[in-house]
Amino acid sequence: MHQPSLLRRLPVLAVALSFLVAPAAVRAQPDRGGGGIGGNTHRVRSPDIGADYRVTFRLLAPNAQSVNLMSDFTGDTLKMTKAENGVWSYTTDALKPGYYQYWFEMDGLTMPDPVNSYVRPASGVYKSQIDLPGAGTEWMDFRDVPHGTLNEHWYLNKQNGTARRVVIYTPPGYNKGTESYPVVYLLHGNADYERGWTQTGRANLIMDNLLAEGKAAPAIIVMPFGHDVSGTTGKYAEVNFLQNEFGVNPTNFTAPPLPATGPITSGSAGFTGTRAGNSFGPGAAPAAPGAGARGPAASGGRGAGTRGPGAPGAPGALAGAPRGGGGPGAASYMENDLLNLVVPLVEKEYRVKTDKASRAIVGYSMGGMQATTIGLTHPELFAYVGAFSAPSGGGLNRVTADPAKANQDFKLIWVGVGTEDTTAYTGSKNLHETLAAAGVKHEWVESPGYRHDYQIWRIYLHDVLPKLFK
Repeated sequence: MHQPSLLRRLPVLAVALSFLVAPAAVRAQPDRGGGGIGGNTHRVRSPDIGADYRVTFRLLAPNAQSVNLMSDFTGDTLKMTKAENGVWSYTTDALKPGYYQYWFEMDGLTMPDPVNSYVRPASGVYKSQIDLPGAGTEWMDFRDVPHGTLNEHWYLNKQNGTARRVVIYTPPGYNKGTESYPVVYLLHGNADYERGWTQTGRANLIMDNLLAEGKAAPAIIVMPFGHDVSGTTGKYAEVNFLQNEFGVNPTNFTAPPLPATGPITSGSAGFTGTRAGNSFGPGAAPAAPGAGARGPAASGGRGAGTRGPGAPGAPGALAGAPRGGGGPGAASYMENDLLNLVVPLVEKEYRVKTDKASRAIVGYSMGGMQATTIGLTHPELFAYVGAFSAPSGGGLNRVTADPAKANQDFKLIWVGVGTEDTTAYTGSKNLHETLAAAGVKHEWVESPGYRHDYQIWRIYLHDVLPKLFK
């Protein structure tokens, strides 16, 4: 009897095998709560975002005694509830569109969300992030517009024996053109690092959107590392190794003392889990760019920065660069590093304009103090100075001693702070009042309801960039 060929039998075999394999395949698929193939395979999903932007945060911690949710969408400590399966959870009211950071505090341990891989490392900070774009966030969204390029450069500071990185944004079309650009030196705050302004501050996207709308002058943005050494404990040995190589006294990385009684919070130097959220709670709207500002009100001046003697500058340093610096908020290591190393690197590697009218220095918190210290002390180098939420300001002696000259030297001195900023409100207002009392022209902005975080610093950057290089 004639037998069918193998090719004629293959369809029958394939159908039979499909019945055998299908049940196993179905059983192998993770449940929807597991995140799906190629995604979050944990049985706990966090954050879990609803269509109305109500967000549920979860943490599997069956042995924990208490778990709190901290964030920058509220200044409150949000107590999470434990279910019988050991999962702690908290569901917010509908959040307004925005870009937020959050973290957990479990029995005193501050930690990022272990099942959300969208995290933000920094120099002493580790936070989870959540993106909720929507109406009102267009100015900082990733949009279908021409985009600039982020470049990273490593360099060596032989003065303190450290390897350092600077992130540099070039505007759209830079690589195809020949023109030179002005430069914004954009500084970060304490416990942050050189990627903070792009990872969370969205500086590159803010600039992209402003340029696409014709609201800002094209500029290069330079974001250096602002600490003398890394706050990342895993790099301590490398820091000491390099310092020994260059004959620099190794940094003494002392551990913070543990309290004899009371709660112990985790975190490395510069970050102990202190809340830095906004005072507006879930369901309340963040201010739009330029919104909520109150004009200047002059009053008695207080405070001023000082400078002290220092070390020699590096070869190739700018004319007028410091031989050091000291005093409250002076941050001599940053002044030397920026002017003697970063600025020469930028002016060697990039097509930049080198006149003072083409340089701006801006920063938040610690970076705001550094911006005033460096910028106001060096009117021959910078025409624009911006301080966002600066706890104090340096360089004031220079401008208050001769206000008329200061008003000629600087095209813009800009100072802003949130009214609920317990870290920097008093210092920023003192900075404003000192300038106002001396008759130094500047712009002063108070932002009602905002605290000490990127929720307001993004807005300030968006408001200040269009004021530069006009």
